[in-house]
Amino acid sequence: MHEEITRVLVENGARMIYAVNKGVEKGLQLLRDEFPHFDYELCTNEKIAYEQALSCAYASCRSACLLSSEGLYEALDPIMSSAYTGTAGGFLVICVQENDVLATPVGPFAKLPFIVADSIDALRSAVEYGYTISEKYETPVIIQAAPEMSEERGSRIEERASASPNAERRTPNAERSSARFIKDPNRWAATPQFRYRLHRQLNEKIEKIRKEFEEYKGNHVAVTTQTGVITDKLSSLEFYDEDGSILRLATLYPLPDKLVSGFIDRMDIIFVEEGYPVIELQIADRSKVRANKIGDSYGREKPEEMMHGMHVVRDKLGPASSINMAHGIKKLEPGKKVLAITYEDYFFHSGMPAFVNTLYNNSSFVLLVMTNRREDELKGVLRGFGFENCHHLESASEIERFKDADALTVLFCRGIM
Repeated sequence: MHEEITRVLVENGARMIYAVNKGVEKGLQLLRDEFPHFDYELCTNEKIAYEQALSCAYASCRSACLLSSEGLYEALDPIMSSAYTGTAGGFLVICVQENDVLATPVGPFAKLPFIVADSIDALRSAVEYGYTISEKYETPVIIQAAPEMSEERGSRIEERASASPNAERRTPNAERSSARFIKDPNRWAATPQFRYRLHRQLNEKIEKIRKEFEEYKGNHVAVTTQTGVITDKLSSLEFYDEDGSILRLATLYPLPDKLVSGFIDRMDIIFVEEGYPVIELQIADRSKVRANKIGDSYGREKPEEMMHGMHVVRDKLGPASSINMAHGIKKLEPGKKVLAITYEDYFFHSGMPAFVNTLYNNSSFVLLVMTNRREDELKGVLRGFGFENCHHLESASEIERFKDADALTVLFCRGIM
């Protein structure tokens, strides 16, 4: 799947692709041998990958960043800034949804155009269209790709909706214009003095892109009854078959208002099916809308995770965010037993300042760092902080020995949990 994604990007003129997943390197190397104009780089984390790809777009080159949907949240800092500074060349962020974490909230949150593609044909159209939008409006474009995309399935289902011609596969022109960076401090610095002007320009861009999305061929409408479903899932077209009218949206942000309101006006009742209410929250008149009747997952509370009598805190807010969250919990409830779980790469990414803050404020909880090959480096860093209370575990079952620890304790265990 990753090989197909990277090939589609290169065939659409991507000069540089930045990725984090080492599993894509073989495919990228083969593409570099095949297409002389193309190069790639594997980065140590998502933030670096995004910033590297963004720098290429600043220099007027077509670039792409290949991440997981979960990894996208680890690059939020440059993502938010890039919405304001924009780009000079085309820049696509391809997010592969490898688990239940959705990237869709990032679109409206960061004010970046967001397209979903869950078939190979849809991805080809989205990449070609995304580069066009990115270059025309000088903005990054996010595309969420499904983990398994079937070309045959996608084509079969879409025949029921309005026809969408497949984007032709093409060989990119090997001769591309050379990179160039135009010095403009008012734009690239994005200091507070210029931020308001950039904010107004960003709002104007979004409204222009909204009008462009009205005509995107990847949005499909099929009207059969007076009960309608608005969804971002290609599978819904097959699921509902002839039992309901369907508006399947690929352009989730900014929402094509005329297309959506026109569909709603033709229905007696509307259901919105999506994992997170990105579509629902952009609908101005929701009087007919019964949101997430089928997929109301975002409103459910999950039970608190417990392990060996301790409350488990994971990196839900970003790399090594469990350290800050565990520290905050202990400040509010000093008697609560807390186990924070992170990974070695996350600790080096963002965990060191959080750990120093925890030490400085005399917090006490158990921190479990899942390791692969860098345990000795981690111990060296902790010793540099003047911290010695760390222990190596042969298995996760040994965590129980530390459930009554009354001081900050760091555990190392090889593997994934």
